[in-house]
Amino acid sequence: MAYLYVIQGSDRGVRKDINGSVFRIGRDAANDLKLRDTEVSRYHAEIHVTELGLEVHDLQSSNGTFVNGVSCDRKSLHSGDRLQLGRTHFIVSEGPARKRPDARVDVLLDANDNTVSRIIKSASPQISAHDIANSGTDVQQHEDVQRHLQAMYQTTQAVSQTIDIDQLLEKLADLIFEWVEADRGCIILLDATTGEMAPKVSRYREGITDSHGMIISQRILEYVIEHNEGVLTTDATDDQRWEAAGSILGNQIKEAICVPLTGRYGVVGVIYIDTSHADDAQIVGVYNPQFSDEHLKLMVAIAHQAALAIEDTMYYSSMVQAERLAAIGQTVTAISHHIKNIIQGVKGGSYLVEEGLKKGELDVLQKGWEIVQRNQEKISDLVLDMLTFSKERRPESFASNLNHVVEDVTDMLNNRALNEGTALVCDSLPGGTEYVFDPDGIHRALLNVTTNALDAVVENDNGEVRISIEHDIANQMLKVDVSDNGPGIAERDHDKIFQPFVSAKGNRGTGLGLSVSRKILREHKGDIIVISDGSSGTTFRLEWPAFSQADLAEKMRGSSVADQNRLI
Repeated sequence: MAYLYVIQGSDRGVRKDINGSVFRIGRDAANDLKLRDTEVSRYHAEIHVTELGLEVHDLQSSNGTFVNGVSCDRKSLHSGDRLQLGRTHFIVSEGPARKRPDARVDVLLDANDNTVSRIIKSASPQISAHDIANSGTDVQQHEDVQRHLQAMYQTTQAVSQTIDIDQLLEKLADLIFEWVEADRGCIILLDATTGEMAPKVSRYREGITDSHGMIISQRILEYVIEHNEGVLTTDATDDQRWEAAGSILGNQIKEAICVPLTGRYGVVGVIYIDTSHADDAQIVGVYNPQFSDEHLKLMVAIAHQAALAIEDTMYYSSMVQAERLAAIGQTVTAISHHIKNIIQGVKGGSYLVEEGLKKGELDVLQKGWEIVQRNQEKISDLVLDMLTFSKERRPESFASNLNHVVEDVTDMLNNRALNEGTALVCDSLPGGTEYVFDPDGIHRALLNVTTNALDAVVENDNGEVRISIEHDIANQMLKVDVSDNGPGIAERDHDKIFQPFVSAKGNRGTGLGLSVSRKILREHKGDIIVISDGSSGTTFRLEWPAFSQADLAEKMRGSSVADQNRLI
């Protein structure tokens, strides 16, 4: 089953199988794959599963769909292609999804059988394509060399396009059985911590059955890992390097190839294949092996390429996990800091309440209760900001009067401004035109930005915060400017202030207000722009597309359901 693997963006590490004939991707929860990327449209693109393969269709998204860096409306997808939607990058895979081993595989720990195996050939992982290319002499050998070089090329292509270790092993097993006529095979990885060998993928050629499962001598595995060389073995004759107790099991003549997966930093596992056939030596007087020296060289070369890919995949997985843990740690540390301060405030207020109750002093009681209430509001704001920041929210847009939203924000903050001696001025938009937007979302974003502006001028004797509204008809944008005459924000800090848990307010701020506000504006397909040279004064401009009810009705006329959803 084909699937997508997110390698860059907010959803990095997410893997999603492509089920059904149409697989939709976007920010809306109704999609088959929902992304937490504000630059991705609500319904951004679809992947169609056809008889010819996968095909991506862009749904007239705002920022387009890119395949291998090229913008496209419709394009075929192949395994290994890089798909980009907004700031999210995927790797496309047409291979099988995660599969368990096809059959039971046992590593024989106590080899008590009486069969004796023999090493016919051994080869080191330093074998190259040049060695294979120069190993043939006659016409038949030349054809075999060409096939082996083709096998190496396909292996290199397959492993270089796969970043999921399970699929990498599945692809590798399929390729081995395509190029080598083995009856059974498996890939075993070495646990770097415990040193134990764990079978991961196994294959049986069609028609081959074994009720006992695949049993592999631990002696052979240990020899291959210890000496870091591949071996071609048979149980047809004796080999003094093996004790009688340490052999490959089998009732017929069994040939096996076992090669190390040798990467840059050591052996990460082994590949084992075998085949068995009737002993015709007594009849014809000659033993005809099925595996040759060329098969061994090919398997060693394939194993080396696979080991490099396995190391890279393990490193990438470890890096992603480390980044996730680091992000969780930073988040917990930041949240703990804010909650600790709030709890201290609650404890201080509670102490005053208790003292007021004991002594019957109403003024002390009132003061303590006010402190408790303030800290209740802080914890409520922190939780609301965290929920808003972490959750993809579809704006609940409907016709609203922007003047009313701005006026409500100024009414809420007016008492604070008066108490601090700050002039809070609002320049309303002329006329009573209603626009389609999410009034609750814009209200919260504007409240956060205006609160920050009041904080910026709290030390000023003549502090002023001005809110002005503009309908930019030429660009069809609504703009709300929140300007203050505070100390300003250095240009180098313009992007930094929008990062989560970054706050210049000390204990007063959560560090999420501006992050949440920008998220809300980007959900409206707009943004927040900072205008300040860092010397004095700052303007935060909230802007988003302007739609009146009439405009929206005109745009929706004749549009599909998906188009209408993107417009709202």
